[in-house]
Amino acid sequence: MHTFRKYSIVLMILIITWPFSGFAQQFYEVMSSEALRPFWSIYGFGSSSFTLMNNSRLATDISSTQSNPAFLTNIKRPKASFSGLSISPKNLTTLADVAKEYSVATTAYQIDYIGFAYPIPVYQGSFVLAASYMPANFLHSSSYSKGITGATFYDNDDNAHVLDTDLEYDTRETGSVNILRFAGATEFIKNFNLGLSFNIYSGERNYQSTEIGIDTYDHQDYNSLVYTENIKPSYSGFNLDFGLVYQSENYKFGLRLSTPINLKVHEVSELTYDYIYTDVDTLYYSDYDLKYKTCYPLEIAPNFAIKIGKISLGMDFIFHSWQKIEVDLLEEWKEVNRDLYWHLRNTTDIGASVAIPFGNSISTRLAYRLIPTPFAELEGTDEEYYQLFGAGVETILNKSIIVGCSYQRGFGNQSGFYRFFGTPVSQKHSEDRLSFSVAVLF
Repeated sequence: MHTFRKYSIVLMILIITWPFSGFAQQFYEVMSSEALRPFWSIYGFGSSSFTLMNNSRLATDISSTQSNPAFLTNIKRPKASFSGLSISPKNLTTLADVAKEYSVATTAYQIDYIGFAYPIPVYQGSFVLAASYMPANFLHSSSYSKGITGATFYDNDDNAHVLDTDLEYDTRETGSVNILRFAGATEFIKNFNLGLSFNIYSGERNYQSTEIGIDTYDHQDYNSLVYTENIKPSYSGFNLDFGLVYQSENYKFGLRLSTPINLKVHEVSELTYDYIYTDVDTLYYSDYDLKYKTCYPLEIAPNFAIKIGKISLGMDFIFHSWQKIEVDLLEEWKEVNRDLYWHLRNTTDIGASVAIPFGNSISTRLAYRLIPTPFAELEGTDEEYYQLFGAGVETILNKSIIVGCSYQRGFGNQSGFYRFFGTPVSQKHSEDRLSFSVAVLF
């Protein structure tokens, strides 16, 4: 993934100068990354519900891919839903475009959705209350690369030296950020629905990275250096979603407004630098334990759909104001907000779907989403977008049990910049998701 600043990480030949000069640079970069990390994922907090699941729709419902609390009014009977998910990310990583391409894949199994909705009888129109739990942002990734490349080192006079270095990188990441949602919706005027949800966020992440550099031709005073980083942030916060929908027999227009997400972040990090000589092993250790706040700005998401015969076509848009993300830290870390702003740009996600029914009990759905990266000043145009394809099918049994299955595939190119040695990498990322769900209408 493209970094926010093109750091030239300084590795001093005289080891004694490292504890004083290196930590501040690493600290800034780590903090900038951690402040934004929950929002990087294309399946993040504000992303559209692209799972095509959760048993919310069948063929007779004209809807798009956009999640909107006002759509609860489509539920006419009490309903309990459950969905499970298999997620398989894969990274193909090449070091500095000169080394071998390495593949790392992993598979995890998660609860995708648990929800309950209850329609309350009213004099006219509809009124529905609901509660649900959903892991909104899975933080699973692994990458590995290795090869000989030119790493930049600096001497005492700040002169750069590019030396052949045998580099090896191994990064692992696990965790998720979850949403507990309480929502309600009503038909306040015929065909006009209004919805509101209160969303509580919580979760944690574990990021582990190891960088190993070996001086190929013994130009340095030491033979190798091992840099390890272990970051364990936890997140908690809340926001509101407002939904407005007009729906008729053949048309639907919707608008979702998501208030800023205010997150409290507790971050614990451990950094080690192990200088290995021919017969001496010198280890430096540093850590920090910080609590700070981040704020993700207002999100606007209009959508519409049209029914042509029995086929429903839908589109939605999500407008992201990435440049307005804020990080609240201690006064001495004001640089962090500045670092976040100047490498971000505002983006718009575009999604399209088509629902094709078979009879009155089976519905199939195809969807596509184009997600621009929030990072500006990219090195290559092929990494400006991430793409998602999805397909799903739902069926209803005995008019009371809804069973569904869906598949998604996302893919795109990324570039990275390893922190310690200042070496670029290119990466091809793909992710497969397979989910199964069941719902019971009471």
